[in-house]
Amino acid sequence: MQITVNETDIKTDGSKFSIHINSDLEKALGLNKVVLSSVKPGTVINNGFIVLEHYENGTTAMIRKDLMEDIIKFGEDNNNWCESNIRKYLNGVYRKKLEDEFGKENIVEHTTDLLSMDGLNDYGRSRDKVSLLTIDQYRKYRKVLGKNMEDWWWLATPGSTTSGWSSSCVQYVCDDGRVVCCGYCYWGSMRPFFVLKSSVFVFSATKQKDTDR
Repeated sequence: MQITVNETDIKTDGSKFSIHINSDLEKALGLNKVVLSSVKPGTVINNGFIVLEHYENGTTAMIRKDLMEDIIKFGEDNNNWCESNIRKYLNGVYRKKLEDEFGKENIVEHTTDLLSMDGLNDYGRSRDKVSLLTIDQYRKYRKVLGKNMEDWWWLATPGSTTSGWSSSCVQYVCDDGRVVCCGYCYWGSMRPFFVLKSSVFVFSATKQKDTDR
């Protein structure tokens, strides 16, 4: 198949260039541009993100479909998400990528509840544009995520806290879906979680198969 792109469709920025995808090009590539609010949970959009849930306030919970290639040590001194290396990275470098993908104005700040596995709330809650799933969110979205787990990946939930038995462990998801604990000094992968305005236009793809274990 040969696709012709007009000069007016190409924008340059130094060494980078981008191509404006018009309606004809969308059809040629098999893309289906729709409003996010019309996309069913479990559907993969923009060739890389899973729709988790539509909230009543006009926003939508999203997660990256595949694990990131970047492997990061959770933290330097403890298992507190607020002070973690991953939080800094996701709300810095990776957040910029999401802004380029969906528009800065369409990424909505959300709350991350840092209640520990043994019921301690020393770390309170954080406000993030990008985060990791907590253990409660993982339980909630487990069926939507299905078997899409090629390796282990971090959650934001601590095993305990400084006032409990230890501030060293963080929960993570194994490649078979189990949740276990790992020291904050270990290096692991991530599946970024974020919230979009449901009014944003996206490219809809296939729905995840029901692969509950």
